[in-house]
Amino acid sequence: MPEEEKLVNYYSCSYWKGKVPRQGWMYLSINHLCFYSFLMGKEAKLVIRWVDITQLEKNATLLFPDMIKVSTRSSEHFFSVFLNISETFKLMEQLANIAMRQLLDNEGFEQDRSLPKLKKKSPKKVSALKRDLDARAKSERYRSLFRLPKDEKLDGHTNCTLWTPFNKMHILGQMFVSTNYICFTSKEENLCSLIIPLREVTIVEKADSSSVLPSPLSISTKNRMTFLFANLKDRDFLVQRISDFLQQTTSKIYLERNLSGSYVSSDDEVFMRSSSLISASSHKSLICESEGERQFNLNDNGIPTATQALMTMYRQRSPEEFNPKLAKEFLKEQAWKIHFAEYGQGVCMYRTEKTRDLVLKGIPESMRGELWLLFSGRC
Repeated sequence: MPEEEKLVNYYSCSYWKGKVPRQGWMYLSINHLCFYSFLMGKEAKLVIRWVDITQLEKNATLLFPDMIKVSTRSSEHFFSVFLNISETFKLMEQLANIAMRQLLDNEGFEQDRSLPKLKKKSPKKVSALKRDLDARAKSERYRSLFRLPKDEKLDGHTNCTLWTPFNKMHILGQMFVSTNYICFTSKEENLCSLIIPLREVTIVEKADSSSVLPSPLSISTKNRMTFLFANLKDRDFLVQRISDFLQQTTSKIYLERNLSGSYVSSDDEVFMRSSSLISASSHKSLICESEGERQFNLNDNGIPTATQALMTMYRQRSPEEFNPKLAKEFLKEQAWKIHFAEYGQGVCMYRTEKTRDLVLKGIPESMRGELWLLFSGRC
């Protein structure tokens, strides 16, 4: 193997060479799957690149309940008698997926330097690379579940309950905390989920504990929504962790504002130009009025108030307003407004099965931009 090749982990197993099992060791590295056995003076050696593997299967037979089948373009290989087949197969899948991404992105594997160093008392089998891959897999599932940016890293998760005001219940689920987000998903699928960007958070405080509500945590946002979590095992550590991430987020926002401050002069210039255009247009309208071309305006103070109300109520309707398509759009808009009033509006809204049903029924044109950004993970 080349010097830069990194071993992730190794496992005891049997390799079936023909009809004879060879007991030995399977070695899993960043770029290769290897097996070596030396018994009774006979040596068995196998080296397969991850990029050459076309399929990985975990099969069960009458003779061996747990067996892994590795298929390449030209051959098939069978391994059995694992101490922990689930862990082995999961790691094999991760390494094969990484190899595929390297082919597509032309990027090499880089170890995550942000993870803390392993202690000396850690088990020998848990390598830094193995822990790195596990952390990456958890972050990928987290990003996929909540549709978060690809560089978001999961810091940790814990079981808790969330008070939902729309049905007045404490919902059991899990809270996830990362560098820029606090998220929640219920144990029962599609019951309720939350995505709270830390840039929207204003207050994080511990509420008073009680027998009904043990270890509660209150989180308030800029749009005046308050989320109440409870049954948190290590609340003090969680609050400290969120506070640290909030401080980092505040520093980023402050830095961005300072950088954007250098462009104030150009913004002022644009404002002056726009104001001059407005004054010019108003001057032009006055000239038009003097020439007898006065335009009708319901908001004009020259029209009596009663006349304004009558004209607004009994105005002539265009044929387009009786279009069934426009009526359908109006009903969609009203349904979304009612939903916002009950579940909140914006990125921090309570996302339930009703939200999913409204999206499937169709998003109104007037709200398409806002809602597309909200539910596609772009906010």
